[in-house]
Order: sequence, then C-alpha cells, then structure tokens
Amino acid sequence: MLTIQGDEIRKLCISDMHLTYKDTQDPNSPISVIFDSFIDYAAKSNAHYVINYGDTISSQYLWYLHGLSNNPLAPNVNEVDREKYVKQLTRRRLRRDSANPDRFYSVSHLIREFAKASGHTQPPSKHEIEQKLMDLRAEDQATIEHIIHSQNQIGKPSFLLHGNHECITLSESEIAGLFNKASGHKNVTRTAHQYSFFTDIALENQGRDTIYAREIFFNSNVHNHAKGGLVFNPYDLEWLQDTLAETKGHAILNMHVPVNFDQTPEEDPYSITRTYKEAAEMRDILSKAGNVLLVSSGHIHRIMFDNIQGVNYLTMPSFRHIPSFIEDDGRKGLKEPTGYFQELTLDLNNMKGQVERKRVILNADNSTKIKSERKERPNFAPKSPLHFDL
Repeated sequence: MLTIQGDEIRKLCISDMHLTYKDTQDPNSPISVIFDSFIDYAAKSNAHYVINYGDTISSQYLWYLHGLSNNPLAPNVNEVDREKYVKQLTRRRLRRDSANPDRFYSVSHLIREFAKASGHTQPPSKHEIEQKLMDLRAEDQATIEHIIHSQNQIGKPSFLLHGNHECITLSESEIAGLFNKASGHKNVTRTAHQYSFFTDIALENQGRDTIYAREIFFNSNVHNHAKGGLVFNPYDLEWLQDTLAETKGHAILNMHVPVNFDQTPEEDPYSITRTYKEAAEMRDILSKAGNVLLVSSGHIHRIMFDNIQGVNYLTMPSFRHIPSFIEDDGRKGLKEPTGYFQELTLDLNNMKGQVERKRVILNADNSTKIKSERKERPNFAPKSPLHFDL
C-alpha cells in the first residue's frame, strides 16, 4: 500500500509518446531532449507518482508497410488485392508462429503478397521480411526499456499501461514482462486478470480518519482493431466489477482507450477505433459501482472532460503530436514535437479535483522550459486549470 501524508493525491500523467528506436539512439533529437526535460521536471515536482497511459512507442512496423506500398511502379499496382492484404495485416500482430517460434511465416507471406500487389516486381523474400520483423520487435523492446529506465530515474513510483501501438509488434505477455520493470509495478496487486492490476493508497492526516483509495490499471483489449471496432476480452467487465466491489474507499480507473463516448461512425468514421463497442455498458457499471471518482485515458490525442451518470471522465493529450493530426485538425500553434503532459490533483478530503495542462517548450538553443497552458484550444483542450467535483 502506498501511504501519502495529507489530503491530496498528486500525479503526473503522460500519454501517447510515440517514441521510436531512432529517437532513443540520438539524445540530441528534439523529442529526446523534451522527454528528458519532462523526466527532470517530474523528479523535482511534488507529484506522488507518474502514470504513462500507453502508446509509448510509434509503430515502425506500420511505417515499414507504408514504405512497401509507396512504389513508383503504378502500372503494376493491384488495388483490389492490396486492399485485401491491408485488411488482413491490420488484424494481425507479430506473434510468432506457435509451431516455429523463431519465424513469422504467415505474416511474412501476407507482407510479400502485399508488396507484389503494390507493384513490386522483386519483392523482399520471406527470409528478408522475417529478419526485418525480428529487428522491428527488438527495436520496440529496446525503446520501451529505455522509457522505463528513464522514468525509473524519477525516484517516484512510475506506472505504465500498454496501448494499441505496443500490441502491434509485441504480445501482451511480452509487454507485461517489460512493464513490470517499471518502479511502481513492484508494489501492485495482481489478480485473475492477466494484464490488469491495482495499487491501494492510504491518505493519512492528523485529526481525521485515514482516507483509502484504489488506483486501478485496466489493460483491456487494446489491439483488436478488426472490423466492427474495439471489444473487451471475455470477463474484462466482470473482473472490473469484482475489483470495484472489493475496493476499500474510492476508486480511480486508468485505461488507454477512453469510454466516455459511443461509437458513431456516421459522425466520426474513426470512432470505432477510439472506443469500445461496450462503452455504454461499461459506463453503467462504473456508475452503479458508486465509488468511482475518475476515469482517465489516453489514445485520442486530445483532452476531454465529461461527467456522465455521476462519474468523471478525463482524456490525456498526446505527449508527441503526429504532424498529420495537427494539419488535419487545424490546430494553430502546435508543432511536432510538442511535449504535452498533465498535472492531476485529487483532494479526497474536500472532494475536489484539478487538472492542469503543461507543455515542454524546446528553445532554439536546444534548452527547454515548462509552460502552463491556460487558454482553451478549440477541438483539442478546455481551459486550464480545470476544476471539478469528485
């Protein structure tokens, strides 16, 4: 149990870092300098712990496929076949073949056929593809280990959830093995759910009874981007209900994918990959539990705050905005890399919450400064700091 003296839980929240192996190899790259500045700030802050909400890595695998599809041999492109293989590859992760764990035969076959359909008359061989996939997996593992090592240097408990990007190249068990090296994971409680866990917190202050809270880390089925959208794994919601029922005091839920809106592909064609088909069902469960103060998530690269059926929902900004997001959304003033994170304060004695948006600014001389952003950014973030009742 984590014991805190006082009335408040203070934590730093970071999400959607999208670091690449290349970033970690160059300590002078802009995003590396910005990340190191966040680490320094976190170490000196009065936060009790740090939570990373997933998508710590960028998907080099997707860029590899993108490179195979960008081929000048337009006359040889078979759009029908290419689309077929894109759909099949989208639903596949780089799990090793169980019959031959050192190879990716089925995926390498699909990639080779995808390259042919993209117009390559001499596509890479299966052996070349399999070696490339092994290299990508190794680089993703090294990138995650770099992030974990850096966050452990903060000297405070650091917790990580995995997102859909980690799940592209690595299996959930591989991710869990890596993330267990994070400092905060040494003191979490694990139950029947293989990839979700919690840690209990006691707030002690002279003159009042101890206040208890449970920080729940819900690693649900974030990789399933098959047709029809995201769905929970069997027994996910049952596990969550049991964990909430057994909670002493208040519950705070942390996820990668948010559930504070429904799938509405008519209005938003990307919504089926931004939330779960069972989002409304989960909101009902959280409301009926009666002890959930806040549900925090990442994934959608913007800040949303909602109170639905008496439960607060908050989403995190992306630490590293992807340039296409900035261009498509018309977010003036944003540029890549951005360095966004949030400071979250929960006063459990007075039942008040506050979230403040912060940004690491990279100066022309490669120095950095931390800026508190106050203004509302349309279609991106509300005014900061944001105050709410728990």
